[in-house]
Amino acid sequence: MEKLMRILEPHSAIALFGRFAVAVGLITVANYIFARFQSAIIIDDRFYHLKHAIFVGGPFALFALSIMMFQVRLQRKLSLLSRKDGLTGLNNRRTFLECADRRREDRNTGALLLLDADHFKRINDAHGHQAGDICLQSISETLQRSVRQDDVVGRIGGEEFAIFLCNASIQQAQIIGERLTKPIAFHPTDHSTEANLSVTLSVGAVENRPDLSLSALLAQADQALYRAKADGRARIVVWNDQLVVH
Repeated sequence: MEKLMRILEPHSAIALFGRFAVAVGLITVANYIFARFQSAIIIDDRFYHLKHAIFVGGPFALFALSIMMFQVRLQRKLSLLSRKDGLTGLNNRRTFLECADRRREDRNTGALLLLDADHFKRINDAHGHQAGDICLQSISETLQRSVRQDDVVGRIGGEEFAIFLCNASIQQAQIIGERLTKPIAFHPTDHSTEANLSVTLSVGAVENRPDLSLSALLAQADQALYRAKADGRARIVVWNDQLVVH
């Protein structure tokens, strides 16, 4: 269908007129053929107009409906691509921020987790970008299995992820964060039979505060994440006023 659309797409006024002339010609030919077949039938045929509509208009109606279906599917595909991360299928940064903000408006309680893959560059350098991609996909699958349906998960950077936990206390968020710091095993290639590589996550957590913007919460979670990295990685740090701004 895409190839057909490219062929039919007019790129100039002359091309538009040409395609219009072809369409009119096809309708004329269809009318002529129908009239020849109907010439031997009595004129008061009760189904004449129905037959005429089906024979002449039917193919063009089907073609128009096919184009509409193609356009709807293409629009859905483009909408999905604009809102989802192409590699992991998670919300991209813009979508995550929008969804997290809506959750914050609906619920006063919650917690934000900012997660970063430890030593991700080493995986890319030592095993190649395919292993890096598989690593990120394994992380995203782990995150999705670890949250509830109402929670929001997104990939907001290269190897950086975020989770907004709805109706969760900071203590509950810390339990979930601790679980996510455990090593995540993954296959180095699509054809590997053994999961002989693993990656850990460092996590920064902050409790939701309605008086703060989401950007402010992200900044605090980033400070906590920075401390988790500095303290040795593969751990969670909850933001507090004592953390040094970097």
